[in-house]
Amino acid sequence: MISVNHLCKTYKVRQQINSKNILKSLFKSEYRYVKAVQDISFEIEQGEMAGLIGLNGAGKTTTLKMMAGLIHPSEGTVTVNGFTPHELKKEFLKKIGLVMGNKSQLWWDISAYDSFELEGQIYGLTLKQIEERVADLSDLLDVKELLRVPVRKLSLGERMKMELILVLLHEPSVLFLDEPTIGLDIISQKKLRDFVKRYNYEKKSTTIITSHNMKDVEELCKRIIVIDHGTVIYDGLIEDLKKYSKESDFEEIVAKLLQGTQGQ
Repeated sequence: MISVNHLCKTYKVRQQINSKNILKSLFKSEYRYVKAVQDISFEIEQGEMAGLIGLNGAGKTTTLKMMAGLIHPSEGTVTVNGFTPHELKKEFLKKIGLVMGNKSQLWWDISAYDSFELEGQIYGLTLKQIEERVADLSDLLDVKELLRVPVRKLSLGERMKMELILVLLHEPSVLFLDEPTIGLDIISQKKLRDFVKRYNYEKKSTTIITSHNMKDVEELCKRIIVIDHGTVIYDGLIEDLKKYSKESDFEEIVAKLLQGTQGQ
């Protein structure tokens, strides 16, 4: 379903101006190149749930954005369900869903339900289909009484649940979740994880999750891909990682793995 081959992303960043080069910068700007992703390769099978984890700035979100078509890779190729993501073809966009914990896709000053109606019609759903799917999803996520509340009045946790409903409205076969439980309390985190599990089971969706909450990854994914400084340092089953480690806590195992690369 997802194939990533020697994927790289390099950003051109303007050099910071200081007192010594301020005059020179008026005529000629100096740049440096930052490699956010370096030669990443992996494949994800249909129906698989995989966790993409690493330190801040490791390249997780950049990789996710390239798979979702938000940014163009500098080198290498990525295909999702046979499509090249950055071409943004309508057929591709109808098959994917993207939730980013730090970005909102809901209209701020209207109710979440109004955003659902607009989104549903963009994807060609009838009002009846929208009503039925919203009723089902909101009941599972326990936000039925908040559907008519303006988004700006919702808490971060409540908004995250609404974001998930919005993304799943057109029933995507590929799901990208970037920090899906951010701002949620412990009970809501469990409900959301149970919901994602159920959706994956019923729809056979292919799901990639990035999260700093190791509980999300451990409970939802059998496989993890650990990224550090833009490269893959581990790609395999969580159970295999636990098997060959003296630590019993998954978070500690990953921390030791990442600390090991920092010392090299």
